[in-house]
Amino acid sequence: MTGRLRGPGGVFLVVVLAFLLACGPAPTRRVAAAIGEVPHYDHIVVIVEENHSHEQIIGNAAAPAINQLGQTYGLATSYFGVVHPSEGNYVALLGGDFFGIRDDDAYTAHTVSAPSVAAQLDAAGLSWKGYFQALPSPGFTGLCAPTPCRDASGNEDLYAAKHNGFLNFAHVQNDPAALARLVPDTQFAEDLRQGQLPALSFVVPDQCHDMHGVPACRALAPGGRDTDRSLIEEADRYVADVVGRVMGMEGWSAGRNAIVITWDEDDDNQGCCAADRGGGHVPTIVITSQGPRGLQDPVPYNHYSLLQTIQRAFGLDCLRFTCDTERVQPMVALFATPELP
Repeated sequence: MTGRLRGPGGVFLVVVLAFLLACGPAPTRRVAAAIGEVPHYDHIVVIVEENHSHEQIIGNAAAPAINQLGQTYGLATSYFGVVHPSEGNYVALLGGDFFGIRDDDAYTAHTVSAPSVAAQLDAAGLSWKGYFQALPSPGFTGLCAPTPCRDASGNEDLYAAKHNGFLNFAHVQNDPAALARLVPDTQFAEDLRQGQLPALSFVVPDQCHDMHGVPACRALAPGGRDTDRSLIEEADRYVADVVGRVMGMEGWSAGRNAIVITWDEDDDNQGCCAADRGGGHVPTIVITSQGPRGLQDPVPYNHYSLLQTIQRAFGLDCLRFTCDTERVQPMVALFATPELP
């Protein structure tokens, strides 16, 4: 494999769309509230995209696979980031708090001594791994790749540590075994092939495939093409490939498995659910092997809600704002699996 997951000719995009269309159009259902508990899950894969609003993606013809997935499975219509800019959102997804991080400075300047969901999974004997496109090698602790950072935020590079929230946590920084579980995304297909998908996976594309965009992405929009549209198209193909691989793994249909596609933030300050203002209204799609189809869920959620849901799905305790059950709701309706006990 190369540094991109997508196979020749966008094979997995075609496969995913063909599979979804073969299922027929699912009737859209809406729910008024999330009722009940989150069932146990075998695997949850979280794909994190960048810097686009719900309105910019949902209904956008440049993202056919993402939109088809949102129509066929579950779409959270009132989901929000928690802060600006990127780094604090990636940390919040893992630690239940953005810990006051309001810039994209080096993670060494924002080291968090609190536990993360990775530490919780370790304590419970469950596996986890982060897959990062353009990461040079497992356990890479540099701020940028493939070139040294021109600034701490990594705005010129394909891989930027500001999108790797694991590195902000001291328990990861100080543990070679934990660092070794931060790997290039090329390892993802191999782990699936060998039946070694962790209980929790975070898949983070590089800045040409997460809709963020850096100067190196100019080749995606030659001849004056709209750069943002090209970034969305490229990200759509990347997401389709990841989803296709996971849905094609042995045990997908028999087990209780989920894929979540979310975005770190949007440009506005909308928020909910214990967020300090908020990081904007972003799309979030939940694909489950056994759960709802054609569901639009208007319950207000944010990154704390997603982490709280992951914790409940794996039988873990809460962390920070995921403990605020009065304001933070688990995504029960989107993860419900009535077919299984």
